[in-house]
Amino acid sequence: MYAPPPHADKGNALDTVAHKTLTRGWQAELDLRFTRAAHKTVLTSARHVGPLTVQRPFYPEDDVCHLYLLHPPGGIVGGDELTISATLATDSHALITQPGAGKFYRSRGPQAQLRQDFYLAPQATLEWLPQDTILFPGAKR
Repeated sequence: MYAPPPHADKGNALDTVAHKTLTRGWQAELDLRFTRAAHKTVLTSARHVGPLTVQRPFYPEDDVCHLYLLHPPGGIVGGDELTISATLATDSHALITQPGAGKFYRSRGPQAQLRQDFYLAPQATLEWLPQDTILFPGAKR
């Protein structure tokens, strides 16, 4: 049975959406690597730790690699530390988006952190298209 962490605001049911550790929130990293091969961009590496991942790449534009970024807990709360990085090789082209809005929930925990690092080689293109971000009252960001 799940019990919310001590820092969760018990007056807000949204704080219990994602399971947390007692001392810190989710610690998650996602490192993506793209290269150009055979007339299209391919995802050559998708290393992840914690609840941050991507769906299988798809190609509605033939050569552009499309990815959905997934964060199964459904939002960010105090103490969460998420890091997303993407490295695109020369002439690669990727589009990364999310299936829904990013949410920062109210919490009595420590400040939440979301870090995004993008490294593009010459002639590389990244279309970073996250959905809206919703900051709920009392969110620590």
